[in-house]
Amino acid sequence: MRGLSVEFRRIQSMSSKGNQRLRIDAEGDLYADLIATDLPPGQDWPDAWPECPLRRLSEAELQTLRRLIVDVGFAQLPASLIRAGRDGFRDELDVMIDGRPHSVVVERTEPPEPFIRVRNALWKLAGPPYWP
Repeated sequence: MRGLSVEFRRIQSMSSKGNQRLRIDAEGDLYADLIATDLPPGQDWPDAWPECPLRRLSEAELQTLRRLIVDVGFAQLPASLIRAGRDGFRDELDVMIDGRPHSVVVERTEPPEPFIRVRNALWKLAGPPYWP
């Protein structure tokens, strides 16, 4: 299923340990990165993604994900939902379908249902330890 790419990032505000990111590229390869140690202040990730994908998604999985993203109305979500504060998580979700990008940032507040459903679908595709 060409024409679909998705990237999810979860960033903790107080420490990089436990940060996670998932990416499905245009080829359907699913990359996953879970930070196991603290990085230098201000650095959320190592420079590069893992060299090898966790796995390649099937055409059926890609089609199901694409349909979910469209059906829940992800593209209609606002670009940012942020509550002021110091502690908590920042979740970022970038979706590209047929060359049309849409990004949403949710910080220190409950994400809207469309965001939750897309994020949870990505976690499920990645499996443990990424699925909380």
